Amino acid sequence: MLPRASRVAVVGESTSVAGFRPLGFSVFAVEAPTLAREAWSELVGGEYGVVLVTEGVYRHIEDLVVARADEMVPAITVIPGAGSTGGVGQARLDAAIERALGTKAFIREEDG
Repeated sequence: MLPRASRVAVVGESTSVAGFRPLGFSVFAVEAPTLAREAWSELVGGEYGVVLVTEGVYRHIEDLVVARADEMVPAITVIPGAGSTGGVGQARLDAAIERALGTKAFIREEDG
């Protein structure tokens, strides 16, 4: 068993998170994204060093994630869910880069 705060948790729709269980991650499959709120205290209570949240769930618990933005543990990351159109994770990454650099970072697509 991994030491406390070095485990990884994944929370999201069952179709999106099922594949993480064989990798040794703790899986919190929620039938409705709002149910992730009920598991939140367990997710951030000190047992997990990393919490991965699907975009669908993130939209319902964004306020909880933002409230912990300055906490180092657990690191909370948004991942795309099954059938997700994406965008939330990229938007959060862009905001973090802008906050760190003080300006937007433009990524140039390479030719060819």
